[in-house]
Amino acid sequence: MIIATDADMRAFGQKLAQELERSDWVAINGPLGAGKTVLCAGILAGLGFEGEVASPSYAIVHSYDSPEVSIAVAHVDLYRLANAGELDELGLADERTDRITLVEWAERFGPAYVVPSHTIDILPQADGTRILTLKMDKNDTRN
Repeated sequence: MIIATDADMRAFGQKLAQELERSDWVAINGPLGAGKTVLCAGILAGLGFEGEVASPSYAIVHSYDSPEVSIAVAHVDLYRLANAGELDELGLADERTDRITLVEWAERFGPAYVVPSHTIDILPQADGTRILTLKMDKNDTRN
């Protein structure tokens, strides 16, 4: 699908949020500035979050819990991780059945760590639009 604006990216995220369930692992891939955090902000808004969403680039993980959201969310950014072993230290796979996990820069180490229920690839175009591809494989991530 073609996403023309940040508002469209947020709207897509809000719509996608209605399809997500506890234990879903959403891998979000794309270069710097592709709109990964904007998409996450839309998903969080769709789950009821009313605040500002910042990229977890430096914190690595931002957590959102009830009553801020209808389903708990871990918003993760793998950009700064040096190796897949650092994911174990974060405990992202532990007790993930109670939350949705949104993973920016998932292509770095995520596939070796867990099979995502959703994979979203964002490809910016020269005209400012973005091509967004969504793949779903819910059967591989259920515990």
